[in-house]
Amino acid sequence: MSKSSPKQLLVVAAHPDDETFGCGGTIASEVALGSEVTVCCLTGTVARHRELKAACEVLGARVIALKGKDLQLTVPGVTKTLIPIIQDVQPEIIVSHSADDYHPDHQVVHRAFQRAAEWAGHSTQYKTQAWRPQRLLTMEINTLLPNPTVLVDISENIELKTEAIEEYHSQLKKTEDYYLLFNLQKARLRGLQGGCEYAEAFREVLMPVHGPFYNPVPTVKTFF
Repeated sequence: MSKSSPKQLLVVAAHPDDETFGCGGTIASEVALGSEVTVCCLTGTVARHRELKAACEVLGARVIALKGKDLQLTVPGVTKTLIPIIQDVQPEIIVSHSADDYHPDHQVVHRAFQRAAEWAGHSTQYKTQAWRPQRLLTMEINTLLPNPTVLVDISENIELKTEAIEEYHSQLKKTEDYYLLFNLQKARLRGLQGGCEYAEAFREVLMPVHGPFYNPVPTVKTFF
Protein backbone atom coordinates (compact mmCIF):
# COMPACT_ATOMS: atom_id res chain seq x y z
CA MET A 1 0.00 0.00 0.00
CA SER A 2 1.50 3.34 -1.01
CA LYS A 3 1.65 6.34 1.29
CA SER A 4 -0.85 8.13 -0.94
CA SER A 5 -3.43 5.34 -0.66
CA PRO A 6 -6.59 6.03 1.36
CA LYS A 7 -6.62 4.84 4.95
CA GLN A 8 -8.39 1.51 5.36
CA LEU A 9 -10.85 0.70 8.14
CA LEU A 10 -12.25 -2.82 8.49
CA VAL A 11 -15.36 -3.41 10.60
CA VAL A 12 -15.98 -7.06 11.50
CA ALA A 13 -19.59 -7.69 12.52
CA ALA A 14 -21.27 -10.91 13.58
CA HIS A 15 -24.69 -9.92 12.24
CA PRO A 16 -26.26 -7.39 9.89
CA ASP A 17 -27.01 -4.20 11.90
CA ASP A 18 -24.09 -4.66 14.37
CA GLU A 19 -21.89 -2.42 12.25
CA THR A 20 -24.46 0.39 12.15
CA PHE A 21 -25.53 0.15 15.79
CA GLY A 22 -21.92 -0.03 16.96
CA CYS A 23 -20.08 2.42 14.74
CA GLY A 24 -22.33 3.72 11.97
CA GLY A 25 -21.53 7.33 12.78
CA THR A 26 -17.81 6.64 12.84
CA ILE A 27 -18.01 4.83 9.50
CA ALA A 28 -19.73 7.84 7.93
CA SER A 29 -17.21 10.20 9.52
CA GLU A 30 -14.22 8.25 8.23
CA VAL A 31 -15.69 8.04 4.73
CA ALA A 32 -16.23 11.81 4.76
CA LEU A 33 -12.54 12.24 5.63
CA GLY A 34 -11.45 10.15 2.64
CA SER A 35 -10.91 6.78 4.27
CA GLU A 36 -12.18 3.56 2.73
CA VAL A 37 -14.35 1.45 5.02
CA THR A 38 -15.10 -2.24 4.53
CA VAL A 39 -17.76 -4.02 6.57
CA CYS A 40 -17.32 -7.78 6.83
CA CYS A 41 -20.50 -9.40 8.14
CA LEU A 42 -20.13 -13.03 9.13
CA THR A 43 -23.77 -14.18 9.09
CA GLY A 44 -27.07 -13.35 7.45
CA THR A 45 -29.87 -14.42 5.17
CA VAL A 46 -30.53 -13.00 1.71
CA ALA A 47 -33.13 -10.62 3.17
CA ARG A 48 -30.86 -9.41 5.97
CA HIS A 49 -27.93 -8.99 3.59
CA ARG A 50 -30.16 -6.78 1.47
CA GLU A 51 -30.72 -4.55 4.52
CA LEU A 52 -27.01 -4.65 5.33
CA LYS A 53 -26.05 -3.45 1.88
CA ALA A 54 -28.67 -0.69 1.97
CA ALA A 55 -27.45 0.53 5.35
CA CYS A 56 -23.81 0.46 4.29
CA GLU A 57 -24.66 2.34 1.11
CA VAL A 58 -26.07 5.12 3.31
CA LEU A 59 -22.86 5.14 5.36
CA GLY A 60 -20.54 4.86 2.36
CA ALA A 61 -18.96 1.49 3.20
CA ARG A 62 -18.38 -1.49 0.94
CA VAL A 63 -19.68 -4.86 2.12
CA ILE A 64 -18.36 -8.40 2.40
CA ALA A 65 -21.49 -10.42 3.24
CA LEU A 66 -20.83 -13.99 4.40
CA LYS A 67 -23.43 -16.69 4.99
CA GLY A 68 -22.64 -18.04 8.45
CA LYS A 69 -25.47 -19.15 10.72
CA ASP A 70 -26.47 -17.46 13.96
CA LEU A 71 -25.11 -19.23 17.07
CA GLN A 72 -22.94 -21.52 14.92
CA LEU A 73 -19.82 -19.35 14.71
CA THR A 74 -16.61 -20.79 16.16
CA VAL A 75 -13.33 -19.10 17.03
CA PRO A 76 -11.22 -21.34 14.72
CA GLY A 77 -13.70 -20.96 11.86
CA VAL A 78 -13.99 -17.18 12.11
CA THR A 79 -10.23 -16.81 12.52
CA LYS A 80 -9.59 -18.81 9.35
CA THR A 81 -12.19 -16.75 7.47
CA LEU A 82 -10.82 -13.38 8.58
CA ILE A 83 -7.10 -13.88 7.92
CA PRO A 84 -7.29 -13.63 4.08
CA ILE A 85 -9.82 -10.78 4.35
CA ILE A 86 -7.43 -8.78 6.55
CA GLN A 87 -4.59 -9.47 4.14
CA ASP A 88 -6.68 -8.36 1.18
CA VAL A 89 -8.14 -5.18 2.74
CA GLN A 90 -4.89 -4.25 4.57
CA PRO A 91 -6.64 -2.15 7.22
CA GLU A 92 -4.72 0.16 9.50
CA ILE A 93 -7.58 -0.23 12.01
CA ILE A 94 -10.02 -3.06 12.70
CA VAL A 95 -13.20 -2.53 14.73
CA SER A 96 -15.16 -5.49 16.07
CA HIS A 97 -17.06 -6.81 19.07
CA SER A 98 -16.35 -6.37 22.76
CA ALA A 99 -15.56 -9.13 25.25
CA ASP A 100 -18.26 -7.63 27.48
CA ASP A 101 -21.06 -8.14 24.95
CA TYR A 102 -23.83 -10.48 26.09
CA HIS A 103 -24.37 -12.17 22.70
CA PRO A 104 -22.53 -15.51 22.24
CA ASP A 105 -21.72 -14.76 18.58
CA HIS A 106 -20.23 -11.41 19.54
CA GLN A 107 -18.04 -13.09 22.16
CA VAL A 108 -16.80 -15.61 19.58
CA VAL A 109 -16.00 -12.87 17.07
CA HIS A 110 -14.19 -10.84 19.74
CA ARG A 111 -11.75 -13.68 20.39
CA ALA A 112 -11.40 -14.60 16.72
CA PHE A 113 -10.73 -11.15 15.29
CA GLN A 114 -7.80 -10.65 17.67
CA ARG A 115 -6.24 -13.98 16.68
CA ALA A 116 -6.80 -13.27 13.01
CA ALA A 117 -5.33 -9.77 13.27
CA GLU A 118 -2.11 -11.13 14.76
CA TRP A 119 -1.70 -14.19 12.56
CA ALA A 120 -2.52 -12.34 9.35
CA GLY A 121 0.68 -10.35 9.90
CA HIS A 122 3.10 -13.28 10.20
CA SER A 123 5.48 -12.82 7.29
CA THR A 124 7.19 -16.15 8.06
CA GLN A 125 3.93 -17.92 7.25
CA TYR A 126 2.28 -15.67 4.67
CA LYS A 127 5.35 -13.91 3.18
CA THR A 128 4.27 -11.03 0.91
CA GLN A 129 0.59 -11.51 1.80
CA ALA A 130 1.18 -10.76 5.48
CA TRP A 131 -0.51 -7.67 6.95
CA ARG A 132 -0.58 -6.48 10.56
CA PRO A 133 -3.10 -3.74 11.51
CA GLN A 134 -1.90 -0.85 13.64
CA ARG A 135 -4.89 -0.72 16.01
CA LEU A 136 -7.75 -2.93 17.19
CA LEU A 137 -10.87 -1.34 18.66
CA THR A 138 -14.03 -2.87 20.10
CA MET A 139 -17.47 -1.26 19.78
CA GLU A 140 -20.66 -1.34 21.84
CA ILE A 141 -23.85 -2.70 20.31
CA ASN A 142 -26.57 -3.35 22.91
CA THR A 143 -24.19 -3.85 25.85
CA LEU A 144 -22.51 -0.64 26.99
CA LEU A 145 -18.73 -0.71 27.33
CA PRO A 146 -17.83 -0.34 31.03
CA ASN A 147 -14.57 1.55 30.40
CA PRO A 148 -14.30 3.06 26.89
CA THR A 149 -10.90 4.43 25.91
CA VAL A 150 -11.90 6.23 22.69
CA LEU A 151 -14.92 8.48 22.07
CA VAL A 152 -15.58 9.55 18.47
CA ASP A 153 -17.64 12.69 17.87
CA ILE A 154 -20.38 11.72 15.39
CA SER A 155 -22.53 14.84 15.80
CA GLU A 156 -22.26 15.70 12.11
CA ASN A 157 -23.29 12.18 11.08
CA ILE A 158 -25.97 11.18 13.57
CA GLU A 159 -28.63 11.65 10.89
CA LEU A 160 -26.80 9.27 8.53
CA LYS A 161 -26.51 6.72 11.32
CA THR A 162 -30.24 7.01 12.00
CA GLU A 163 -31.01 6.69 8.28
CA ALA A 164 -28.87 3.55 8.11
CA ILE A 165 -30.60 2.04 11.15
CA GLU A 166 -33.95 2.64 9.44
CA GLU A 167 -32.86 0.32 6.60
CA TYR A 168 -33.13 -2.62 9.04
CA HIS A 169 -36.87 -3.01 8.66
CA SER A 170 -36.91 -6.64 9.83
CA GLN A 171 -35.27 -5.75 13.12
CA LEU A 172 -37.11 -2.51 13.81
CA LYS A 173 -40.54 -4.10 13.48
CA LYS A 174 -39.63 -6.67 16.15
CA THR A 175 -39.12 -4.01 18.80
CA GLU A 176 -41.06 -1.02 17.48
CA ASP A 177 -38.81 2.02 18.06
CA TYR A 178 -36.42 0.46 20.59
CA TYR A 179 -33.31 0.24 18.41
CA LEU A 180 -33.74 3.76 17.08
CA LEU A 181 -34.30 5.23 20.53
CA PHE A 182 -31.60 3.17 22.22
CA ASN A 183 -28.94 4.14 19.68
CA LEU A 184 -29.92 7.79 19.86
CA GLN A 185 -29.80 7.85 23.66
CA LYS A 186 -26.54 5.88 23.69
CA ALA A 187 -24.98 8.44 21.33
CA ARG A 188 -26.25 11.26 23.53
CA LEU A 189 -24.74 9.66 26.62
CA ARG A 190 -21.36 9.19 24.96
CA GLY A 191 -21.57 12.71 23.58
CA LEU A 192 -22.16 14.06 27.10
CA GLN A 193 -19.09 12.15 28.28
CA GLY A 194 -17.06 13.37 25.31
CA GLY A 195 -18.04 17.02 25.43
CA CYS A 196 -20.02 16.96 22.18
CA GLU A 197 -23.60 16.34 21.12
CA TYR A 198 -23.35 12.73 19.91
CA ALA A 199 -20.50 10.21 20.11
CA GLU A 200 -19.67 6.51 19.78
CA ALA A 201 -17.56 4.65 22.32
CA PHE A 202 -14.75 2.18 21.71
CA ARG A 203 -12.15 0.34 23.74
CA GLU A 204 -8.69 -0.33 22.39
CA VAL A 205 -7.27 -3.86 22.41
CA LEU A 206 -3.48 -4.19 22.33
CA MET A 207 -1.80 -6.77 20.12
CA PRO A 208 1.24 -8.63 21.43
CA VAL A 209 4.63 -8.61 19.71
CA HIS A 210 6.05 -12.15 19.89
CA GLY A 211 8.98 -11.75 17.51
CA PRO A 212 10.42 -9.98 14.44
CA PHE A 213 8.18 -11.77 11.96
CA TYR A 214 5.37 -9.25 11.38
CA ASN A 215 4.55 -7.11 8.36
CA PRO A 216 4.55 -4.17 8.78
CA VAL A 217 7.16 -4.45 11.55
CA PRO A 218 5.60 -3.03 14.76
CA THR A 219 8.95 -2.06 16.34
CA VAL A 220 9.32 1.65 17.12
CA LYS A 221 12.43 3.80 17.67
CA THR A 222 10.76 6.23 20.06
CA PHE A 223 7.57 6.60 22.03
CA PHE A 224 6.90 9.97 20.35
